[in-house]
Amino acid sequence: LAQITKTRPARFIRYSRPGAQLTPDQTWPQIKDWRKQQRAALIARRTAVPQDVLRQWSATISEHIACGFPMLAGMTIGFCWPFKSEFDARFVIRRFRERGATAALPAVVATAQPLQFRKWWPGAPMTPGVYDIPIPDGTELVIPAAAIVPMNGFDEQGYRLGYGGGYFDRTLAAAAPRPLAIGTSFELARLPTIQPQPHDIAMDFIVTEAGIYRAGGEKLTLLDAATCTHEAKLLLESRGLLRQHGLPSVTAATLRETAGYSSPACYAHEIAPDYFGKSLAMPAEELTGLLNVLLEAERAGAKVLAAFLNDYPRDTRAWKQLAAVQRDEAKNCVILIDLIQRVNGTASTATGDFLGRALAVEGKIARLQFLNLGQQWVARKISEALPNVEQDFVRSALFAMQESHLLNIEACDALVETLEA
Repeated sequence: LAQITKTRPARFIRYSRPGAQLTPDQTWPQIKDWRKQQRAALIARRTAVPQDVLRQWSATISEHIACGFPMLAGMTIGFCWPFKSEFDARFVIRRFRERGATAALPAVVATAQPLQFRKWWPGAPMTPGVYDIPIPDGTELVIPAAAIVPMNGFDEQGYRLGYGGGYFDRTLAAAAPRPLAIGTSFELARLPTIQPQPHDIAMDFIVTEAGIYRAGGEKLTLLDAATCTHEAKLLLESRGLLRQHGLPSVTAATLRETAGYSSPACYAHEIAPDYFGKSLAMPAEELTGLLNVLLEAERAGAKVLAAFLNDYPRDTRAWKQLAAVQRDEAKNCVILIDLIQRVNGTASTATGDFLGRALAVEGKIARLQFLNLGQQWVARKISEALPNVEQDFVRSALFAMQESHLLNIEACDALVETLEA
């Protein structure tokens, strides 16, 4: 795989299909067993992909969703916490939340029952759910108008291979009106068929690193962003979901007025700055210097947070929230050291002066506010550098790092509000 990624863009890698195919006369127990084998093979294949490649694919999928479904900014959106190297929807959810969306995470309430969705925001109280995946703890129950649904596998008609519990199918079947179902996966998980059964429900659209597909039980058709936007609005309108959320309806007249226009405003430059033309490459020495500055800052942040944790009783909600931010800072140090080595640089062993300045601050609230100043500085530093970073693996890692800082800033702000209360 590493050799392939050197010669072809990551989003265009093709894989052979896993496992033996089904025959039409197989029974449901045989199909169920076959699906179990396919699921295991596809998860193993996904988790074997290098993290920098997965980050690049996920960033591309986020961009497709943001450009193809701009109407979600005014809606309640269900999504899933990333699990076993799945597409991480939190970054595109953050962009929708900034424009007025409400985010919600699913929870299993009982076997063979539909999922419940509870409001989520960075810093929301969380508790371990099924497979120890975090779920909101006691936040408001909501009904999503759209759901971004992870898929272990998908077939040529848009049917989804999940984890075998059937929860999403039950949820979609029970919902009235049915939410817009946007399946997300990587192209390596594509199958000719999953042999759909009467209880299986096809996704309305499927989004991979290759683009947006119309699904709905018909043969997958690749769409541009503008066409996707129109078709998604028509589906939402037909199910009454646009009216529920106070959004303008779609008519044949509005379709004629906008037909042929280019896709809605996108943010491709945020993910791939040379998307619309070659970027000005940062010299190798300058890139190493940037990565080392970030490394020293992240090392300082990890040490600061280790100290700040002493301000809170262990295992309280506030302690757990800051511990999660501290783990991110430590993880970023590991990522940055790896990046520096891969660009043939030497990693700094120094710690940024943020450490001393932060430890001199007194009071929980003041400390968190000062911590966020440091996180904002890192996010801004990355944003300024991205247009001049040429290497895809560096750019995708830094973009993910920037997004994680923005999420953690929101979480710390939410914690500050709790402390003030």
